[in-house]
Amino acid sequence: MHGPDAENAAKVIAENVVSAVLRDPMPSLRDTPIAREAAVTAILIELLRVMPTEDSDRLAGACNRGLGELMITEVSGPVVDAVDPDDGSVTMRQG
Repeated sequence: MHGPDAENAAKVIAENVVSAVLRDPMPSLRDTPIAREAAVTAILIELLRVMPTEDSDRLAGACNRGLGELMITEVSGPVVDAVDPDDGSVTMRQG
């Protein structure tokens, strides 16, 4: 994955992470367009730093760094456990 393909894949992953955080029973992210876009952007930046990669652990780490940049996750909040590099789906776990 290089160039536009990496950017598109990173955007899909970032949006999936934000959607998963918002589905948490006590989401640490406000569901507003500005908060959502800020979170997607923070995660996207971190993902693009490690891409191209097919390594789920590296992708999950980048997502968690992006969440951490905005202090979205708390110790007990959701964190990304795994990322499927083929379809961009994410598996979350409680921190």
